[in-house]
Amino acid sequence: MNMRSADGRGSAGRRGVPSGPPRQIWIDVARAIALVLVVVGHTERGLVAAGVMPGTEVEDFDRIVYSFHIPLFFMISGLLFTKSIERRPFMSSWKARALRIVQPCLIWSVALLGLIVLAATQANTPVSAQDALTGILLLPLQPVSIFWFPYTLLICMAASGLAVEYMRLKPSTLLLLSSVLHLAYLLWLSELQTGIGLQFVRFGEHQLYFATGFFLARSVLGREAGLAESWREPKAIGAFAVVASTSFLAAACLLAELDLSYHSAIGTLAALSASAAILSGCHLAINVAKRAVPPPILTISQETLAIFCMHVPFIAATRMVMTRFGIEDASILLLAGTAMGLCGPLFALRLMDGFGLAAFAGFGDERRTQRYGERS
Repeated sequence: MNMRSADGRGSAGRRGVPSGPPRQIWIDVARAIALVLVVVGHTERGLVAAGVMPGTEVEDFDRIVYSFHIPLFFMISGLLFTKSIERRPFMSSWKARALRIVQPCLIWSVALLGLIVLAATQANTPVSAQDALTGILLLPLQPVSIFWFPYTLLICMAASGLAVEYMRLKPSTLLLLSSVLHLAYLLWLSELQTGIGLQFVRFGEHQLYFATGFFLARSVLGREAGLAESWREPKAIGAFAVVASTSFLAAACLLAELDLSYHSAIGTLAALSASAAILSGCHLAINVAKRAVPPPILTISQETLAIFCMHVPFIAATRMVMTRFGIEDASILLLAGTAMGLCGPLFALRLMDGFGLAAFAGFGDERRTQRYGERS
C-alpha cells in the first residue's frame, strides 16, 4: 500500500491527463479509522507508562484497539497493492517503492532517537546517547519503536510482488501459503520476539492479513469485481458486517476470559473479523448510504505516512507540557494527546512544504503536492 494516498486515480479533469479508476473513498475512511486508532493507542500507552493513567482501567480498551488496527492496515495494503502493480509492475518499480518507505522511516527514526535523548528522564523510556548511536547504526535491521510496521509492510509487498510476478502464483495460492506461514508463526515463530530476525517474525504474523486483502481485491474493487451480484446487495454486505462484528466480539471475549494474547489463533480470528467488519461498514456508509466524508478524514488518510512518522513526539510533548502545568486528568490528556498526534504532524508537514523540506523529510512524493481527488 502506498501510505500517502489511496490507490486508484481520481478524475483529474485536466486536458491531456488520462483519468483512471475512481478513488475508493470507503478505503480512505477505513484507513483513517485505523490511523486514528494507532494514535489513540500510542497516546493511551504513553499515559500508562508515565503513570498518569492506571493500566488496569484501560486494559480491555487496550486489548480491543491493539487487536485489529495494524492488521486492518495490512489488509488495506493488500487490497490496494493489486491495483498498484497493475499500473506499475512491482519488479520494475521496487526500488522507488522501497525508497518511499525507507527514506522517511530512517530520517524519523533518527529524529525520534534524538528527541528521546534530549528529553532524558522526561521520556517514558530514556535512551542514552551511546544507545541511540547504536540504534542508528543498526537501522533498519532493528527498527526503532513504531517503525517496525513500515519495514514489515515493505517485506510483505516484496514477498507478494515476487510471488505473483516472478513465480506466477495466483492470489489464492499466495493466501494459502501465507496461512501456512501464519500457522508456523503461531506454533513457533511467535516465541522469537528479539534480535535482528524479529522483522521476519513480524512478517510471518502479518503476511496473512496482507495476502487476505490481496486475495479479496479483485472481488471487491473496480467495475470488473468478481463478487457475485447477490453478495453485493446492501443487505448481504450489512449481514456480513454484523456477522464479522459478532465474531470479533466473541473472539475478544474469549481472549479476555482465557487471558490469551492477541498473537494467538483466536487473536487472528479477532483481527480478521474486525477488519472485515470495518471495511464492509465503510463500504455501506460511503457507497450505499452515500454518506458525505468530512474533509479532515480524507486529509488524515492522504497524509498517513507523515502522521505515522511524526505523531509520537507530538503526543509525548503534549503530555509533558500539560502535566507540567498540573493537568493530570487522564481523559483530557488522552483527548489532547490524540488531537495533537493527528494535527501536529499535519501542521509540521505544511511548514515543510512551505520551506521546501518535504522531499528531504521523505514526504516529497509528487502525489502529495496535488489536491485531494486529483490524479494520484
